[in-house]
Amino acid sequence: MRVLVTGSSGQLGSEVVEQLKRQACETVGVDMVAGPATDHLLDLCDAAEIHRLIKGIDAVIHIASLYTPHVPLLPKQKFVDTNVSSTLTLIEAAAEANVSRFVYTSTTSVYGFSLVPADRAVWVTEALAPQPRDIYDITKLAAEQLCINMSRETDIPVVCLRVCRFFNEPPELMAIHRLYRGADLTDVARGHIQALMVELSGAHILNVAGPYPFREQDTQELLHDARSVILRYFPAAERLFAKRGWKLPTTIDRVYSSRAATGLLGYQPQAGFLEFLSGLCT
Repeated sequence: MRVLVTGSSGQLGSEVVEQLKRQACETVGVDMVAGPATDHLLDLCDAAEIHRLIKGIDAVIHIASLYTPHVPLLPKQKFVDTNVSSTLTLIEAAAEANVSRFVYTSTTSVYGFSLVPADRAVWVTEALAPQPRDIYDITKLAAEQLCINMSRETDIPVVCLRVCRFFNEPPELMAIHRLYRGADLTDVARGHIQALMVELSGAHILNVAGPYPFREQDTQELLHDARSVILRYFPAAERLFAKRGWKLPTTIDRVYSSRAATGLLGYQPQAGFLEFLSGLCT
């Protein structure tokens, strides 16, 4: 399989390229910034160049995007150009080239204001209605809709992956996030490969997050007494945190569910809370 990967110089893009190569796939990396996994420096709004590059491509993984940290730094139009217009250019080219699969990297951030809890933590499945908070959320959701619409018009199979946090943060914050809203980069990248390889038709939107221990019936207690719930599942958690001068969270406001991705793609994230803590010990 010959796969075009956008955003190939980024953290996720470079890991996706590495995993594809281990699957004996040929990759064509595209980014505006140079990197070891990038073959072409290119603005994705350059339709002529995109149509040229996509000839002979079997599948596309579209990761390139502006993100939340860019919101205060760049005008809204730049988000529209990068996150929406370039996605339209790319998926139109992919449809014309009859690629076998288009995988789009979206974000759990599109749920926006729906993530604000009331009397219990929010159990986040794909059925939760997105309520975008900013131009990043708005443009990522719009790009999803473009992908879905193109799939309906052309029958190109599309998978939109709403990925959770996977980037580097302070270790204490990363450890806490691995309980309910963060995931390991390797797992997230593996979800992209599975979205590419599993036989599918039509368009699908799927959450891709970490392996979390909690159940939906825990959500009320998670919001009001998260420490007790955490210790029920991980009795050693407080001791492991105290060794580093950290404290367990007293409240958890949401839990992302990847159950749909598990059922459809076979997504089984491996690196959870304890695995992250173990990695800090080595």
